[in-house]
Amino acid sequence: MSEKKVLVLLAPGYEEMEAVAVIDILRRAGITVVVAGTTEGAVPSARGIKIVPDTYIDDIMDHKFDLIYLPGGIDGAENLSRDERVVKMLKDQHLDNRAIGAICAAPAIVLDRNGLVSGKNITCHPVCHKDVKQARLSGERVKQDGVVITGQAAGAAVELAFRLVEFLVGRDRMLEVNKGVLARLD
Repeated sequence: MSEKKVLVLLAPGYEEMEAVAVIDILRRAGITVVVAGTTEGAVPSARGIKIVPDTYIDDIMDHKFDLIYLPGGIDGAENLSRDERVVKMLKDQHLDNRAIGAICAAPAIVLDRNGLVSGKNITCHPVCHKDVKQARLSGERVKQDGVVITGQAAGAAVELAFRLVEFLVGRDRMLEVNKGVLARLD
């Protein structure tokens, strides 16, 4: 296992592919992934799939993570953005210059809305472009600006996951993991 630790936050209404694909790829890379729910017990996704997180957010509030990752889904992103615990963790992460990853609606609805990407280049789902007020929009499927790494939508989840692996543990490890996955990384 890597010494790197990633927190994946699940709120009701998260997008399944954006959560599971990223968790899977990070774990294949040997990165410690902690999945935390903003509600206790199984957390329902946008399409009613329920995932039982490793822990409840209240139990890890004081933990430090190399990266906090936010799956999208409009309802999931809205729920993350309105959760004071999530916003506190993200603001602490930002102040410490530790990485944040987000995809789909989350870059706009969670990060931009809460002032965490002011002046940064981000990407998000086109339906959320109107919600971006403080960041600069990129049309790229995956966009990295310093320690902020964002993805457009569910179709870019695997690409984003591999970018997160490369950022956390290097290109060689990313390429090694891809030998079993065969994702297009160009």
